[in-house]
Amino acid sequence: MVNLWLVSASTALLSLPSAALAGIVADLYDAQAQAIVDSFSVAEVVGQMTQLDLSVVMNDTTKTLNETSVRAFAKQYVGSYLNTYWSDPVGDKYGWNASEFRSLITRIQEITMEENGGHPMIYGIDSVHSANYVSGAAIFPQEINSGASFNPDLVYAMGHIASRDTEAAGISWLFSPILEI
Repeated sequence: MVNLWLVSASTALLSLPSAALAGIVADLYDAQAQAIVDSFSVAEVVGQMTQLDLSVVMNDTTKTLNETSVRAFAKQYVGSYLNTYWSDPVGDKYGWNASEFRSLITRIQEITMEENGGHPMIYGIDSVHSANYVSGAAIFPQEINSGASFNPDLVYAMGHIASRDTEAAGISWLFSPILEI
């Protein structure tokens, strides 16, 4: 009994420095983020709050990136893009695979940071059916239907797969879970 108490007390004491360090690091990141935001002009703040559909920076017929458009929006400090540009097939393609999506988003990020003083943009996408916009990714029912299974392990696994497939495509912000009631 005493040994169990000593192990528990030792574990608690050893975890204190780690928890305190995590709090200090979080405070440093918060301070750094606040300093960046405080340095923004009104135009930069408005731009960072602007989210554009991907279609505004794409070439209509080829479904390729229009870098001139990306540069123009980056100079206006646009902070985020969302969606996919695939509504109709081009040849036998119905969307980008993870590598193609990642290349597109990486290029948008590079151009954005070249033109706006080094501030990154964020790319988001609906993941209502998992990473269904990524060609070759797993597709699942909507989350509310999955929740109706009353199987939390299944729903967790689906969320993990959606996150993995979305991250593989270079998309760091997915709109999920969506439990519209």
